[in-house]
Amino acid sequence: MTDKEDTGQSEIDQIMDRGIAALESRQYDVAAELFRRVIQRAPFRLDARNYLAVAFDQQFNRDDSQVGSKRAMIASTGGASSAVAAASGRARATRVRFPIWLVVASIVTTALVIGLVAGVVSYARQHSIRAWVENLSRPKTPPVNPVLEQIAADLKKADNAVGREQFDEALELLRKTREVAAALTPPDPKPIENKIAEVYAAKVGAFYSKENYDKALEAAQDGLKYNDVSPQLHYLAGRCYERKGMHSRSNNDTAQARQYFEKACEALEKVVAADPNHLPAYDLLGKTYSRFNEIKAIETWKRIVKLSPDSPEGKTAKNYLQFRQIQ
Repeated sequence: MTDKEDTGQSEIDQIMDRGIAALESRQYDVAAELFRRVIQRAPFRLDARNYLAVAFDQQFNRDDSQVGSKRAMIASTGGASSAVAAASGRARATRVRFPIWLVVASIVTTALVIGLVAGVVSYARQHSIRAWVENLSRPKTPPVNPVLEQIAADLKKADNAVGREQFDEALELLRKTREVAAALTPPDPKPIENKIAEVYAAKVGAFYSKENYDKALEAAQDGLKYNDVSPQLHYLAGRCYERKGMHSRSNNDTAQARQYFEKACEALEKVVAADPNHLPAYDLLGKTYSRFNEIKAIETWKRIVKLSPDSPEGKTAKNYLQFRQIQ
């Protein structure tokens, strides 16, 4: 913010303070004019608009009380009218006389009530108007659902467990949380199911990094039971199948290797169908196809080059195509 903007903002705040002071001292016309000036210079000041509304309301109430006073003065001229009526021979209304002590007591009681009301109103104006207007500008906070709070707390605990690689602990907690979410009105278990799939993906990654591809693949398949369209889990399953295929091929079990390669490609095709820009999945898909289906491999490399020619995957695909003398 520039110095000029700071100065302008300071002047607006000063005008606001003068307007509030005028409002509290019952100078409603002055207050209204000051708040109008603030709104002209800062149209988005909601507090200025609220204060202006209060000034108008108080000004309207004051005008009504002045009209009532004038009517009382007109009614008080009834004595003169009675005198004119007597002079003209018309009947004069009979006056009702009250004891002096009763009149005095009524006056004193009325004065006490008026003083008490005036004191309460003055106190309210001095201490409550600003708070009331600020409360109007403050956004209302919706009531907190204790069930949702508990779900949020369980999700945080699950994240902490994953950070410690306590995957089974996190999954057990999330399964219970899923039951709670399913009992909501309306039921909403899907976000929890997606979270469960994410934890399974982390579990797959931990097993994969230790080259325990059987356990990794088992975890990926368990995760897909909660989210069968998860690109992440399908990609991890494809990587596990590809590794198991390479292991079978190194043991000269070509039939078993081909089965694993086909399953890897099936999983990776699901990834690129759900996420057409998933370059790592395309890259692994092309390499895996090349081990048992050259035509499919060439098609996949062409798709990679078309999708992202300058990416590392795109450059690798170009090399594969050039090696096979394919443009």
